[in-house]
Amino acid sequence: MKIEAKFQLGLLKLIKEMPLDEINVVLLCEHVKSNRQTFYYHFRDISDVVESIFLKDKQTFNLKYKNFDGVMKQIVAYMNSKYSFLYAINKSFCSDKEESFFYSYFYSSISNLLGDVKKIPNGNSIMRYLCTLYSSEMMYWLAQKRREKVEMLTRRMKVIWNYFTSQYHQDLRKI
Repeated sequence: MKIEAKFQLGLLKLIKEMPLDEINVVLLCEHVKSNRQTFYYHFRDISDVVESIFLKDKQTFNLKYKNFDGVMKQIVAYMNSKYSFLYAINKSFCSDKEESFFYSYFYSSISNLLGDVKKIPNGNSIMRYLCTLYSSEMMYWLAQKRREKVEMLTRRMKVIWNYFTSQYHQDLRKI
């Protein structure tokens, strides 16, 4: 097993036992039976390990869908499978890494879905706004401990998508 994966798995196990804010490099190194020099050779800090987990997870995604429902099904399945990790990150000093992860996921998925958004007037601004909105919705849903059913989250995201595609319908047809 690669040492990076060892630290990632160690952090995932520790997060189940305690809040991320209480986990430090020394504790993580003790848990994975490694020394601090090895940790610092591969990572800058704990948030770097969190970011590497998100990067690894992002590589497993299929970003080529024919419709928005596929985009949502994939991210919801991911959120359900990694809920305890995502919730812990949401409530920690690394929440910006999680929000960036969601933003990046939606930007990549929707870009693949729509094609070249640069052809739309203000297309990049529209995409940034939409992806910021979606990542904020995901962060809010996680912060609320899934009080809202996933079907309601998906429906709300679909309403935003339908508004977006109808509002910019003429421009989107040019792609």
